[in-house]
Amino acid sequence: MKVVCTKENLKKGLYMVGRVVGVGNPLQVLNNILIKTDSGRVKLSSTNLEIGVNTWVGGKISEEGALTVPARIINEYINNLPTEKVSLSTKETTLNLESDNYHTNINGLPADDFPLIPQIKEEAFAKVDADELRDALSETIWAAATNESQPEISGIFFSFEENKLTIASTDRYRLAERKCLLKTRVREKKEVIIPSRTISELYKILGSGLKDVEIYFSESQVLFKFNDTELISRLIDGQYPDYAQIVPKEFKTEVVVGREDLMHALRAAALFASESNNIQLEAVEKKGLVIKASSAQAGENTTDIQAGVQGLNNSAVFNHRYLLDCLNVLPEARVVLKLINDNSPAMIVPEGRDNYLYIAMPTKI
Repeated sequence: MKVVCTKENLKKGLYMVGRVVGVGNPLQVLNNILIKTDSGRVKLSSTNLEIGVNTWVGGKISEEGALTVPARIINEYINNLPTEKVSLSTKETTLNLESDNYHTNINGLPADDFPLIPQIKEEAFAKVDADELRDALSETIWAAATNESQPEISGIFFSFEENKLTIASTDRYRLAERKCLLKTRVREKKEVIIPSRTISELYKILGSGLKDVEIYFSESQVLFKFNDTELISRLIDGQYPDYAQIVPKEFKTEVVVGREDLMHALRAAALFASESNNIQLEAVEKKGLVIKASSAQAGENTTDIQAGVQGLNNSAVFNHRYLLDCLNVLPEARVVLKLINDNSPAMIVPEGRDNYLYIAMPTKI
């Protein structure tokens, strides 16, 4: 293989594929990135056997070839080059890099040792705006269960119907749901569960400047395709909980409050709730929202927040982290907190937007 690439193209491509590569994997080739020529461009690939990423970058190719090299070494090396262009060539299992006065040989492994990344040849099932998808993922993926002993809820739920994509995650104590508009109607309703790590990596590489993301499916895999990059993953086999039945339809109290005001009050109260994470919220008509926390060691804190309260006076105790996780990712200046009682799910929605909801269970004292 003999190729000349710009540093920036190579750096961008290596970033795309480098994220899923493990460190110290006993199967050494899984610590490597595959570099190969492909139809006049340079193809970079990586996999951890659950997620695979392919990306293509431009380059001047004078000789075809392929080799795998350690991801950490080549990423850090290219990132630190002060030059604009780099020449890559291979001799047996060695990658030679030449760039002005920089001359480097990196020991690699044969391309034939690299695991095959499956391809999905069906036509795209759905297409969604890249920015809207990234926003939707930022508002949902953190609510999934982290314990993989419950594989269904350790993944992210995707539901496609007509021109709508619904994304949801839950750990049975909270639920985040976001709806997106699709660019075209899907040919049939489809529901899948995608591993959280897959969606987390997708979120991280969905940078600015992208237009659309195409989504493909096979029987057991999903492929996300955008610009010159593909991310492919297995699907989780199982039935996602029918969470719609736990979403309350009516509430006794609604509180419209400044998001930043509520976040500051929760963070202040958290200093006095370090033992239990429990903070009490009281909605009082004509007074607003009162945040309280106390502990035997630290003392106690009360913060009064100006807020519009409609309905009954109400109160409930919550794990403050569950509330802050939601508030941290919403861009709106104001949110609506909806309460039933101290034993029923509460809801947070952004003011003036109807495509997102967050449910949190109160803590029983």
